[in-house]
Amino acid sequence: MSDASAAPGALARLDPLEVAEPAPEEMRRVILFQACDEWFALPIAHVREVQPLDRVTRVPNAPGAVLGILNIRGRVLTLFGLAECLEIAPGAQPRTHVVVLDLGEPELRMGLAVQAIGGVRRIPVSAIEPPPPREGGPDCLEGVFEVNGRVVGLLDLARVFARYLPEWGIALESRGTSEFPSA
Repeated sequence: MSDASAAPGALARLDPLEVAEPAPEEMRRVILFQACDEWFALPIAHVREVQPLDRVTRVPNAPGAVLGILNIRGRVLTLFGLAECLEIAPGAQPRTHVVVLDLGEPELRMGLAVQAIGGVRRIPVSAIEPPPPREGGPDCLEGVFEVNGRVVGLLDLARVFARYLPEWGIALESRGTSEFPSA
């Protein structure tokens, strides 16, 4: 409360409780992973789960980005290579995990083969910068940010799978990936 005994024209003293607190910074929850020997992130709302990569079965005449199919708990999943989707080199390290994607269609089971998993992180929206321009191939980054001295590309799945989604009848949109940190 303000000090009512103050002289007219004097500044009122405010109780510490009356001082407005800054609004909490908006955060994005993302999963970090390595693919193509580089670090990427996906909004956690687009990830169902992460599994070890095991027993991929090649599919004859499949598009180049499809590495094959695999069975996860009795369900067939189509496995994509991020390098093949982005038309870049696949990297020297082997792909060891699959990030199972959630594109809002329960029957659409697909995943990305990745080299390593870096965990789930909360990234301040203010830390995400516009991506650098890319010559050749699809532009698939929503932005870039830094984690532990590494530049991480925040993927936009609608752009990564731009040539496949219309064929599948899927339109990706923002799915509430922002959140406010809990106190």
